[in-house]
Amino acid sequence: MTKLTYVSRQVQSGYPQMKRAAAPERPYLSVGAVALTTALGVLVVAIAYTAGRHGHADSKVADYGYWAGQALIFVPASVRLLTRKGSTAAGTVGAITILTVAQYLCKLCYSPLSFTYSDELAHWLTAENILRTGTLFSPNYGLPISPQYPGLEEATTALVQISGLSLFAAGVIVAGVAHLLFVVALYLLFRNVGGSQRLAGVAVLFYATNPGLAYFDSLFAYQTLAIAFMGVVLVATWRLTEAKTSRDRTGWAVIAVVGIAATVVTHHVTSYLLTGTLALIAVAGLFAKNRRVAARAGALVLWAVIAIAAWIAFVAPSTISYLWPPFASVATGFRTLITGGLAGAPGASTAVSNPASHQLVAAAAVLILSCLVPIGWMQVRRRFRGQPWILAMAFGALTWYAILVIRFAASNGSELSGRAATFVYIPSAFIAAVGFRRFIDRVPRLRAIAFIGAALVGVLLMSIDGTVNSWPPSWERLPGPYQVGGVERSIGPEEIAVGNWLLAALGPGNRIAADFGNDPMVGTYGYQNPVLGDAFLYTAPTYSASVEQEVFQQQIHYALVDLRLTRLLPASGEYFALDPNSGTYTRPLPLVDMTKFNRIPGVARIFDSGDIVIYDLYGDN
Repeated sequence: MTKLTYVSRQVQSGYPQMKRAAAPERPYLSVGAVALTTALGVLVVAIAYTAGRHGHADSKVADYGYWAGQALIFVPASVRLLTRKGSTAAGTVGAITILTVAQYLCKLCYSPLSFTYSDELAHWLTAENILRTGTLFSPNYGLPISPQYPGLEEATTALVQISGLSLFAAGVIVAGVAHLLFVVALYLLFRNVGGSQRLAGVAVLFYATNPGLAYFDSLFAYQTLAIAFMGVVLVATWRLTEAKTSRDRTGWAVIAVVGIAATVVTHHVTSYLLTGTLALIAVAGLFAKNRRVAARAGALVLWAVIAIAAWIAFVAPSTISYLWPPFASVATGFRTLITGGLAGAPGASTAVSNPASHQLVAAAAVLILSCLVPIGWMQVRRRFRGQPWILAMAFGALTWYAILVIRFAASNGSELSGRAATFVYIPSAFIAAVGFRRFIDRVPRLRAIAFIGAALVGVLLMSIDGTVNSWPPSWERLPGPYQVGGVERSIGPEEIAVGNWLLAALGPGNRIAADFGNDPMVGTYGYQNPVLGDAFLYTAPTYSASVEQEVFQQQIHYALVDLRLTRLLPASGEYFALDPNSGTYTRPLPLVDMTKFNRIPGVARIFDSGDIVIYDLYGDN
């Protein structure tokens, strides 16, 4: 037998056998299926919003439709990100992108033609002033600090001037791109630090349950762009600390330095927390005995401190007085908590408390994340003790428990902890994902489906918490007709027309008293200086000498009276900003109290639309 014949027989008999490459596993849901289902969810949410605008905002059918749409958005992406089967980097990025874009589209569908949220209106006014005057730093009475941090408005007005788009369209684009950029940067950061695209996908999914991401961090507001810059800086810092060549070090250092400067001129709090994060990374480098990480992150901290100090000193000196009250509130709350009491409670910033079902969901979500974080810490201790970036995440996750304390310690703890969640969830979501991975990698294949189902229920509870306890609040979850004491639903065509009249007839900058719902309109469309703490002017039965003295001290020139306050209770539980009777109203305000200005000598009625009346308190002077 020849050698050729022997080899031929071996091949025919299958010996030696060649090991076949294992076929890649098919995922439970393809990226295309996730995209189609999510698109259907956005459509269902949009239909629910449309039903609300047509007078069905309180309908259970519209409400159920809204939640069905939210489920169609979140469940498919969650299944794709939580399961190992068919997991690929492209699939993970695709699911994250689809979920992020869908959440932003839902926010846009709430108000598709104009900005309605008070923060958006304030930044719209700053951008409008830039376009009108061609200069920065024009006064903004609705949000005086906004013109001193004009990064968002500069980018938006530049797009307007280049493209010819309307300011609203340009703002929607800038906010949407920034929102997506931040989530993608977050994924890259988690993947680089954790060394796994699956771990990064789960961490981003946990982060997406953050109450601020889907709405507040999608607004046309300076934090939306600033956190995108922050994400880019953190990714660049990681690459800088890992760079081996001088070319790489120089390139990533330039990106980090420019990104820090962009953050500083865009949003104050984000720049401070970015500086703190970089300092935490430097300290973690010292703990891990990694001098390279400590030195390079420390150099960026020094640059950030210099940039912040210079900006406050030369451009935004009022930042300190603007930020002092919330910091003082937290400090006072902690002192009260230590001495045996509570300064406030969840929801203190909003007079109407959430329904009991919402509070139960919030408690369940807090419990899930609070249990996963310690499990993640144990994994870090066992496997990642020498890795400075993971140590920094572990240290940063302590802030999760800090904001839970703030939620109870500060008088406006619910608002402060909600806004802080944007930053606190970055390390907390990563460490929770590390803890979650311990289970998902060890679960037997026969029990995989049951485990995935349980995990999906937990993530859904967290995502529901991120919706029901976020914005819009329960009493404005669907758009609809005008509401007294509301936010988005308190600004409509009539209110905008009144605002335009104020600016045209009175000129800008007048001190005007108004109710809670009309304050944003007065400060933006009207370009006036709204007065806070003006409840006394409306609730007093007579225009007494003490009331007149208070008017004089607060320099109130005009009073806007909305007669709908005499017919309807406030949706938010408060008629006025800083309302001393917040949450206690059982009947509308008395008509006689609201119309007393008609009987006061020297007071002139200068505007009357039927619902809204404006008085000049010095009309005959």
